[in-house]
Amino acid sequence: MRTIKIRFVKNQRGNYYIQRKGWFGRWKDIGYSVDMGYGGFYMIYTAKTKEELLDEVLDKHYQVCRNHVEIIEYPTIKIY
Repeated sequence: MRTIKIRFVKNQRGNYYIQRKGWFGRWKDIGYSVDMGYGGFYMIYTAKTKEELLDEVLDKHYQVCRNHVEIIEYPTIKIY
C-alpha cells in the first residue's frame, strides 16, 4: 500500500489546491505540464472542495483508487 502525504491550501478566491511532501520535508504543488508546441507551462490542480480535488489528483496524477492508498493529511493552510 502506498502512502501519500498531502496538505490542502485555500487561496483568496475560495478554491483549494494541493501540495505533496517531497524530499527533505519541502512541500511541492501537484500539477501537470501543458505543452503548446511553441512554449509550455505548469498547471496546478484546483477545485472548489477538498473531496473533488483529492479524487481528481488520485485519478489523474497518481492513477490509483482511494482504496489502494494511505493518505496522511496535514493541516490546511489559508493564504491571505
